[in-house]
Amino acid sequence: MIARAIMCPISDLTLDKNTSRLGAVLTAALLGIYVWTGHVAVIAFILADYIVRVFTRNARPPMGYAASAIAGVLKLEKKATNRGPKIFAWRVGFLFALTSFALYFFDPGASVLVAAALAGFNVLDGICNFCVGCVVYTYVNLPIANALNR
Repeated sequence: MIARAIMCPISDLTLDKNTSRLGAVLTAALLGIYVWTGHVAVIAFILADYIVRVFTRNARPPMGYAASAIAGVLKLEKKATNRGPKIFAWRVGFLFALTSFALYFFDPGASVLVAAALAGFNVLDGICNFCVGCVVYTYVNLPIANALNR
């Protein structure tokens, strides 16, 4: 079954789209460093960043600070967007980061593969402005929506 439209979660919160995309690019770059070097401290830092994103409502994660600083230097215009899709995507990213971190201790090669996939999702979001989280959200919720519309 193919979805006719992408469904995204909605939140009462907003965030700056440009800063969010910069954060995704920075996360992808760090994940690339992890894939290249295999240093566990890098994936641990990324996991910690996702923990702040997912488990705190108003705290700014380290990547958020860095992205805001870069956006300020580049004088990027602020564009408010709904935070709901990002919250869902961050939760999925947290699961990937946690899986990659845990796998490091059992199978470093598998850990790197999971991190590379997460890097790819961040590149799609940050550079291509394509949110894989919204696609996942759609197909997780599509059976529910179809059942309710019968």
